[in-house]
Amino acid sequence: RLDAYFGRQVARPCALQDLLQGYADASGRAPAKSSLGYPQAGTPLVPASGSHDATAKTFSLSLEQMVPATPGQTDKKPMHIPLSLALFGENGGKIEPASVEGAEYTGEVLHLIGRTQTAVLHGIGSRPVVSINRSFSAPINLHLDQSPADLALLARHETDHFARWQALTDLALPNLLKAARDAREGKAIACEQTSIDALLHAAADESLEPAFRAQALALPSESDISRELGSNNDPDAIHAGRQAVMKQIADRGIAIFTGLFEKMTTPGDFSPDAKSAGRRALRNAALTYLSYVENGPARAKAAFDAANNMTERLHALTVLAHRFPESGEAIAALSTFRDDFVENALVIDKWFSVQATIPGPSALDRVRRLMESPLFKRTNPNRVRALVGTFAFTNPTGFGRADGEGYRFLAREILDIDQRNPQLAARILTSMRSWRSLEPVRAGLARAALTEIEQAPALSTDVRDIVERTLKG
Repeated sequence: RLDAYFGRQVARPCALQDLLQGYADASGRAPAKSSLGYPQAGTPLVPASGSHDATAKTFSLSLEQMVPATPGQTDKKPMHIPLSLALFGENGGKIEPASVEGAEYTGEVLHLIGRTQTAVLHGIGSRPVVSINRSFSAPINLHLDQSPADLALLARHETDHFARWQALTDLALPNLLKAARDAREGKAIACEQTSIDALLHAAADESLEPAFRAQALALPSESDISRELGSNNDPDAIHAGRQAVMKQIADRGIAIFTGLFEKMTTPGDFSPDAKSAGRRALRNAALTYLSYVENGPARAKAAFDAANNMTERLHALTVLAHRFPESGEAIAALSTFRDDFVENALVIDKWFSVQATIPGPSALDRVRRLMESPLFKRTNPNRVRALVGTFAFTNPTGFGRADGEGYRFLAREILDIDQRNPQLAARILTSMRSWRSLEPVRAGLARAALTEIEQAPALSTDVRDIVERTLKG
């Protein structure tokens, strides 16, 4: 479809409308509705539900599209949303409908063009498991309730890698949300076996590329969990719950992870090609999980010492620092890494960032000590971003410690940085934008820190704009 666009635009200026016209010419469709997403703000929400009629051998798929009102745009028009679609039987095989009515269906793509639409797929003898928006065919938020069993089937048999990854994520996320809630209430944490088995099946599936398997093993992050919970968030509980789930996956899959760690070794000289990069990523993922099973730094230290490339060496260092920060192995590796790359500013930035993200309330004391290092320069924006910015943005348990000291620390640092670099100060301050989603005590402490910044004299325009908008919500 891009051929028409590139052929037409040789040696001449182009605009977005030219690209849209190229797609229209190739597809035979007018670009009007499909291009509404550019001038019309907001991401469409598409609720979907399905029902199977065994007697009529039909599967009805009901779809709706809505875009929340935004400033200056209260009346949103329906858009043309192409949804790549597939149905799977209970044995994992794809089911092709004999015909479809109620919506255009061509090339396994169902076209949603109205606010509500029901597509009836004929020739469906048994209840199918539906996969919608495969390959992320449309930039939407899809809401489709599916059972763990249905998601597990997609996680094992979907041939579209995006949809397969999405199924694994949709299996894992509810378990992580429940784990966070249970951790906060002091309850035992248990991840559903269906989710664990599906993830381990993907990890061991040699028909899948190593890069995909590595991505699948990267569970939703603590910030993802916090965003899904939405409010009353306790960073310590979220961290504890996620750690417990990872431990259960690691315990169940120790043989798989041990095998992957050995098999995904890339012998010889370093190569940046995609295949080698994927193998390194999967080996690193296996190392992470094995650190939960073995509960000791020996394997990670050996990996650090043996690494002949930055990807594996930095990951091994991260495992050592994050999982075993007080061990002799971690201390030695951090010292060696610093000494080996002391003349390389970008790598030393990584050295600071690894330590800034060590979980737990003691991280703040470590950050303060690092700020006294001769390698830390307050006048170097990249170094400040690597340590202070990384701490505020990506260390929820350290920055969001229960006594509020992390917020007070940031307030003082913002006021100091603002005197030299208002843009950097304003950027780092955006780490506080989600303060309202915290549990009440932390939210109050975060608000107090923001108020301290707001009330400071001689505040830059950049920082004042951010702090006022953050407090206003």
